[in-house]
Amino acid sequence: ALERCAVFQVLLPGYAERLKNYIPNVRIVSIGNVVPQYEEQADLMCEKDAYKVVFVGRMVRNHKRPHLLIAAEFPNWMLELWGAEDSKSYQKEMQRIIASVGLEARISFCGTTNEIPSVLRDSDLCVAPSAYEGFSLAHTEAMSMGLPLIGYRSCVSVAELIDDGVNGLLAADGAEALAEKMAVLMRDRDLRVRMGRAARAS
Repeated sequence: ALERCAVFQVLLPGYAERLKNYIPNVRIVSIGNVVPQYEEQADLMCEKDAYKVVFVGRMVRNHKRPHLLIAAEFPNWMLELWGAEDSKSYQKEMQRIIASVGLEARISFCGTTNEIPSVLRDSDLCVAPSAYEGFSLAHTEAMSMGLPLIGYRSCVSVAELIDDGVNGLLAADGAEALAEKMAVLMRDRDLRVRMGRAARAS
């Protein structure tokens, strides 16, 4: 059926390459989602008492995986988790983990909002711990606001958005590998600024 279509649209060029491996004769065009081009930009040069990692997405264990962001290493960094609760048991489990490492004051469950630009503008780093995505507007909007992005190399769509070492960082699988990449940018404001500018440009 796909080979008989006039054209098959995918969201990213990487999806086209993978589809061609299975159906070599399908005609494919890559058309991504429309990403807002924000005139405003996060001020990553600003000295702050507390810096902010932002996560935007539904609180889903095996898909978005926000629990992988719970880390205690940097006392002057906050984590804001924005998105709808998917499962009360998962939310409670995350709250237990947060309490067990004493981070209740530094990690916030913020719920949903229609004011994403203001959330992003006040942040310093966006992290995408997703196992898989289609074409993530949450992450591309963060990049458009001038935030560097960190994600997993194994997540095809996120890996295609991130030019590793230019507009963000790609991690190997696992919580420790993600934490290591986060630490690189959390320690280095100049690098955040440089990658944030590249993220906005891309």
